[in-house]
Amino acid sequence: MTKRARQALADLMAETDVLLTPSAPGAAPKGLGSTGVATFNRLWTLMGTPCVNVPGLQDSAGLPLGVQIVGRFGRDREALAAARFLEQALAAAQG
Repeated sequence: MTKRARQALADLMAETDVLLTPSAPGAAPKGLGSTGVATFNRLWTLMGTPCVNVPGLQDSAGLPLGVQIVGRFGRDREALAAARFLEQALAAAQG
């Protein structure tokens, strides 16, 4: 089953270098009691694809909002490069 799912994902991303998705359903929780909900990156972990959280956004209360870059299986370098590009672009936009 996992092999078929990985092949379906590879087919879906055949013409895509990376995906940009939310890291979580909302902002990071207040305090240090929890790291938040991992629901939005669990699929990528199961598929073995690189998934890089990129900081740089905030909600109206100033809590961090994460986005993530998801790369193709075996293409970790490209995912990291895209994450770096996005991180630099967010930093430049803020000032």
